[in-house]
Amino acid sequence: MKDLTSSKLKLAFLLLIAFVPITLATFAFRAATESGGFGGDTVNKGHLILPPADITDLAMSDADGAPLFSSFEEFVATLESEEEYEAQPWLMVYVNAGACDEACEERVFYLRQLHITLGKNVERVRRYYLHAASAPMAQETVDHFREEFPSMGVAYSSAGQLQQNLTANGVEIDLSNDSYVFFIDPVGNVMMYYDGSHTTEDIKTDLDRLLRHSSLG
Repeated sequence: MKDLTSSKLKLAFLLLIAFVPITLATFAFRAATESGGFGGDTVNKGHLILPPADITDLAMSDADGAPLFSSFEEFVATLESEEEYEAQPWLMVYVNAGACDEACEERVFYLRQLHITLGKNVERVRRYYLHAASAPMAQETVDHFREEFPSMGVAYSSAGQLQQNLTANGVEIDLSNDSYVFFIDPVGNVMMYYDGSHTTEDIKTDLDRLLRHSSLG
């Protein structure tokens, strides 16, 4: 038991080394963008979440209701050695609480195109569509996503629970009137979001900067 505890502590310490740079990078990103540090007079396009929320606040589950993500601490606890740890990707999660109408389909399409343009960084990011509506996703939409966007994960959540969790973190969103795109870093920090007023180019500009200034994921 003592050896197991020691191993867990060692693993947690090693993974903390990975965690700290990403967390610091989030704050550095804010400071640099607000001061124009990334060049010119540009600033971040999206809304920064400081301190970040946790990926579990999005309450993402699979079609059977099983949670898709745990907290970083819970994830670490499942590993027996540092060799088992694999770098996780950044996540770009599109949250929609209604039927996926024409505007929704257009957003999903352009997020895929954005992903493709990442080139060598394409494997560092994974896309998700998060269905947060009370009604089941239409089978037509399920089939469309499976056929046209096979690399995009599909997850499910409760709009009410998601909004309540984010409100507790100081993030006010209104899923009844808008959809959102969230960035989540490789250790589960929900650190930036975009509403319907943001263009795909806005999202790409920030994502390019984040990937350029992060050594992980």
